[in-house]
Amino acid sequence: MMYKTHLATSIAAGVVVSKVLSFPFTIGYLSGVVIGSLLPDIDHPRSFIGRRFIVLSKAINKEFGHRGLTHSLIFWLILSVLLSAHINYFTLGVSFGYLFHIFGDFFSRSGVPLLLPYDKKRFKSFITYKTASFSELVIFYFSIFIGLFFILNNEIISPLIESSSDLMRNLLQIVISLLRK
Repeated sequence: MMYKTHLATSIAAGVVVSKVLSFPFTIGYLSGVVIGSLLPDIDHPRSFIGRRFIVLSKAINKEFGHRGLTHSLIFWLILSVLLSAHINYFTLGVSFGYLFHIFGDFFSRSGVPLLLPYDKKRFKSFITYKTASFSELVIFYFSIFIGLFFILNNEIISPLIESSSDLMRNLLQIVISLLRK
């Protein structure tokens, strides 16, 4: 999955989780989800985050490869326990974003080693997508729609949206144009 799709799916899932679990969708939480959604790909030197931390990324890649330990539920669990020492909306967002990334890659054709280091087997869904394919593009735009729907569908903004369907269409176009840059 490309980084933009990881961002879109993780933010959308993060919005839904905050609504379902009734905690505020704060800037700290959003920032955590964004960072967490990119963090597992630190194991790939050409990834969005890997290029920014190239020395660390190359070392992790050399030791574990891409979609290795950083894509394991065991690693996520350890990270989440460490983050819980300083629990706040940001660290909660990092944990959720990280998990959403693994979940997104679970649907990729190559799957993820969910139980590494105990089991090297890669797990994947029976429904998969190919990275950078039309299917991934559909996932990307659908995630943007879902995220915007849940962000904008609250007690303050929903009356505005009900009175103007053009507002949602215009906001969606603005977000899409910003993501293309």
